[in-house]
Amino acid sequence: MKFDLNDKDDKRVVETSPYALDYPADVDKAPDKAGVYMFIDGEDEVIYIGKASGGRLRDEIKAKRNTSADRGAKKYRWFRTNSDEIAKDLEADWIEKYKPRNNAIGM
Repeated sequence: MKFDLNDKDDKRVVETSPYALDYPADVDKAPDKAGVYMFIDGEDEVIYIGKASGGRLRDEIKAKRNTSADRGAKKYRWFRTNSDEIAKDLEADWIEKYKPRNNAIGM
């Protein structure tokens, strides 16, 4: 499923990447905050959704490089939240919605 632009307006999101950034070239543009991120393939399909706790969004995205999570990823988006708990809930909701192929539940 392609990214739904309405998800940028989710009340749990306090800041978002302005557009899909190049992956992995633009990973340093992600903030060091709690939040959710998604990898997107060349057809603009969401292929993985993950969360970062403890203010480590950038580090978490970097840690997924060359793993099954980023297989086929060309772009990524990030969504900052105010807490780890909110990030966890948002991640679960979006995995259910998008059913990304690189998440275990999406396979």
